Amino acid sequence: MNAGTSANSHPAVLTSWKEIARYMGKGVRTVQRWEQDFGLPVRRPQGSNKKAVLARPRDLDAWVALRCTSRGQLAVLESAELPAANGSAVGKPSFDSLRTITAIHCGMETHRQLQADNRALIVEVQIALDALRLQLQSIRR
Repeated sequence: MNAGTSANSHPAVLTSWKEIARYMGKGVRTVQRWEQDFGLPVRRPQGSNKKAVLARPRDLDAWVALRCTSRGQLAVLESAELPAANGSAVGKPSFDSLRTITAIHCGMETHRQLQADNRALIVEVQIALDALRLQLQSIRR
């Protein structure tokens, strides 16, 4: 998020609302509202109270990239004409249809990002399981 800092200057996991807010450049209440209203990707440790949160900076960055459409992109969408089935132009789409198209696009991008994250997590779990197998084998000997 912070353009002036390198990726290595942030921890791998942000462990409080304050850290998440600082990373996002917003206030704590704002990022809490984003989580509630817009699905900001934070996680809660299993068995802990609702106040304990974790977030990975790369998940937050992906969320921002998927959810934030610049005014320039909206202007291009608004000026576009929708093609009819026969190839002729139907005219300018309504704001509701633009919002629907944008929501579908965001959903598809979110799906792609979640698939990529899922693949990465599967690899991480496989590596951890392999390490555990090696530890178990060394204990048995």
